[in-house]
Amino acid sequence: MPSMRNRDGERGQILILFAGGLVVLLLILGLVVDGGTAYVNRRDGQNSADLAALAGTKKLTDTWRQASNPGVYPAGNGAYQAIQTSMTANDCPVGGICTWTAHYVGPRSGATFQDLGQVLKGDENIPGWNGGTKAIGVKVDVTRTPRTYFLGVIGQSTWTVGTAATAIAGKTLGAPVGQLLPIAFVDTGTVPSYTDLTALTSGSNGPGNFGWVSWTGSNSAGDLATSLCTPNNPQFTLPKQFPGDPGKTNASAVRACLQQWVDNGETVLIPIVWATDDPLAPPGCKTGGNGNNFTFCIKAIAAFKITGYTQPAVDQINGMYQGTYAYSGSIPAGVGAPPTATDKFYYFGLAQ
Repeated sequence: MPSMRNRDGERGQILILFAGGLVVLLLILGLVVDGGTAYVNRRDGQNSADLAALAGTKKLTDTWRQASNPGVYPAGNGAYQAIQTSMTANDCPVGGICTWTAHYVGPRSGATFQDLGQVLKGDENIPGWNGGTKAIGVKVDVTRTPRTYFLGVIGQSTWTVGTAATAIAGKTLGAPVGQLLPIAFVDTGTVPSYTDLTALTSGSNGPGNFGWVSWTGSNSAGDLATSLCTPNNPQFTLPKQFPGDPGKTNASAVRACLQQWVDNGETVLIPIVWATDDPLAPPGCKTGGNGNNFTFCIKAIAAFKITGYTQPAVDQINGMYQGTYAYSGSIPAGVGAPPTATDKFYYFGLAQ
């Protein structure tokens, strides 16, 4: 029969095992519950950083685009105030578990944007306003320190999570890849009106008096619809010759993709092509031909809002001219200097 001393030792071992098991259980709960809380806070911090970077860059852009004193903030109304307002509205108020800092960024230097200094409350000017590298955006770093519920057993009372977002705006040095609709707009030598409808695809260019561009040489209605719904032009340098996609089409998928642009009213980019057999077209780049051998020579890029098209067979598309896209001859290219008051088109959005 076990002695009383042995039974006491067994009880002691059980207590040690129980205490050890309880600590392990609390650590597991901490990883699950506190880790989940940290994940939620990281997601919230990322949302705050994204929106604040956009708000700060929007203020930066508006200030660069002022007709007078570009780069000089209105009194007490700079990027810092825009970021702070966004943070307060998006779960990162002053004095809470969330803190933030922001920096002006310039064009990329290698894989990263240049750091042009911290965004401060008293800033009167944007970096580069009077010379030097011009700021094209804002990077916002957000730190959240939520309390823990179970990891306190090992002395960790908070869990720090950090996120960052960079937004930029700038002149585009060329049209971005994958943004051109395959609709050939013939250069007639006359600039369209900004207020009147323009027939994008009527005239004598292209088989059937119609102008589809084929990025791959395919004449498939399905491929055409894909290029219309989800623009997928390849990278190229202007001027550039592409095959034509002959004739009008009554494919329902093509009409549906055109209707998408009519309904959302977004500005789209389409290629401007030389007129048929234009003697001014560069050597080896021709608009003209017969049947499946028809080609288009692209010389520039235009911006339109598509307003309508004929049905059931699409043989004319109408649009409202928005302007001619600035380009350097290469498509695509990066973001250059910040936009000015005279720039009709510029890039604005999250970059990192």
